[in-house]
Amino acid sequence: MYRILVVEDDAVLRNGIVYSLKKEGYESVAAGSLKEMKEQLSRPVDAVLLDVSLADGDSRNYLEAHRREVKAPVIFLTARSAERDQIRGFDAGADDYVTKPFSIPLLLRRLRAVLRRNAREEDGLYRTEDLTYDFHTKTLKKAGEPVALSRTEIRILEILIENRNQVLTWETMLEKIWDIDGNFVDKNTLSANIARLRGKIEEDRKNPRHILNVFGIGYKWSDENGK
Repeated sequence: MYRILVVEDDAVLRNGIVYSLKKEGYESVAAGSLKEMKEQLSRPVDAVLLDVSLADGDSRNYLEAHRREVKAPVIFLTARSAERDQIRGFDAGADDYVTKPFSIPLLLRRLRAVLRRNAREEDGLYRTEDLTYDFHTKTLKKAGEPVALSRTEIRILEILIENRNQVLTWETMLEKIWDIDGNFVDKNTLSANIARLRGKIEEDRKNPRHILNVFGIGYKWSDENGK
């Protein structure tokens, strides 16, 4: 279970975020100041949701000075939406930046994306049942045996895995793979590549377990045990 630290001096917002995280299955801990944040960081966390302006200081200055100690990815929460403020946040060491007011579903999506990226950078491997994909070497193995993939198939596989258990529209996937070789990719080409990919990874392509069709919308990578 991921452990998420919420650092926010607005008690109502802080409690709302903590409640939502727990509903999503996260372990969440809270702090209302930089001092409390330091205390909570005595135990490892998997991500920090960090308000920029706290009563005891600007958290950007703190993060910039202590980024080596704060090993977890950080998402800044702030009402400062100007480009220069966002750049300042990223320069301080933030992994993402969410401006207030924001919706909880959006925050959760951003959090999931940061956690996925961090896990991939640390390990580089995705595993589920008999499949193993290495993001660093771009290699797929099924039951320990290498599976040959085209560049387009690799890109499709990575997009699906990175967004596993989420529905991806055709439009979203086409946008992401459009320029992989500088060529136009249309819906028919995408469908053909999906079919080939299914043939290489599914035991029964007519009854797939991983690459699922979402009728009238797009595709979804189904994964209950992958990591």
